[in-house]
Amino acid sequence: MQTLRFGMVGCGQRSDHFFKMAQAIKDVAFVATCASHLESAQRKGTAYGITAHFDEYETMMDEVELDAVFVTTPQSVHAEVCLAAFERGLHVLNEKPMATSFENCQAMVRAADKSGVVFMSLPYEMVSPMLTAQSLLKEEYIGKITGAEACLNIPGPARDNWYYKRSIAHGGAMLDCMVYPVSRVINLLGPARRVTGFVNNLIPRRIVDGGRQIRSDVDDNVTLLVEFEGGQVAVLRTLWGTACEENSTTVYGREGTIALSSDGRTILQYRDRVHRSANAKPVEWRDWEGCVEVPQVAVTENTVEHFVRCLREGTEPSCSGRRQLHIHEILFKGYDAAREGRTLTLETSFTPWHSLDKRLFDTSSTFI
Repeated sequence: MQTLRFGMVGCGQRSDHFFKMAQAIKDVAFVATCASHLESAQRKGTAYGITAHFDEYETMMDEVELDAVFVTTPQSVHAEVCLAAFERGLHVLNEKPMATSFENCQAMVRAADKSGVVFMSLPYEMVSPMLTAQSLLKEEYIGKITGAEACLNIPGPARDNWYYKRSIAHGGAMLDCMVYPVSRVINLLGPARRVTGFVNNLIPRRIVDGGRQIRSDVDDNVTLLVEFEGGQVAVLRTLWGTACEENSTTVYGREGTIALSSDGRTILQYRDRVHRSANAKPVEWRDWEGCVEVPQVAVTENTVEHFVRCLREGTEPSCSGRRQLHIHEILFKGYDAAREGRTLTLETSFTPWHSLDKRLFDTSSTFI
């Protein structure tokens, strides 16, 4: 099998995640690194046995024989790197968020479609808690779906760099963190139809690691309300202002509840307290009665393995550009809705990659 040759654009801490996963995959190799500072590309490349280093991504794409590029740059650079790759017929794995404007997100999807390449844009949701939750989205477990909640709340990024500068980041908690709650709920429940919300800069004067005092002009306090076709509403929250981290997702049903906890467990709660889920064990959870911890569905491939399989088979990634376009429409229209004080209709959609019975959303045709 021909070796797939990858280039890395962006050599910060996040790139290590992908270098290490690729090392364990047969017939895959990173052959070039690129960073805005050449010494960063050299340092990271040397650490992983890569000899080609660049400080201009277009030069790397033109001079090195590549099959795909990984984009782990600061988020404001994602669009231009991806578009340059698509123009050259290269596949792309792009870190979150997709881009810093919805117009750029649309342009990226159009360019990938035109070029016929695989475009994988994170977050990647084929992880055990999500797969387990998906397996429980059935009437026999939770009845009709009635709503959802998700959050990612943290103290705030510890480093004083581009995170807190709107001129560089083009957004704060919405683009950096809200993408996760939105992605989780959308991947579980499918496309939404409307969004509204609140967005503001709650803590403009911050103390970060080391006691350094900084001024922040990005959003750090975001709540979105996302409505689905059946009328169900998901409450989505991210806040850079907590003392600890909370990262959870809950799907409410008329007869039960699915909770993805911050510690990685998947909890199922039954209204009638009857434990119907196979191999589940009773647990205490938020003082709710009738709770069980459900054994995790095994993960068959990590992020890079999934990307590689899509390249080999010519299939669409689970976190495809089109799915991420819908998620990012929610984010960017969330900004607009908060600024304008109204609810906005979503125009994009996608086909869910897991089986989801539409009758789960029908709460009005029978007595329940």
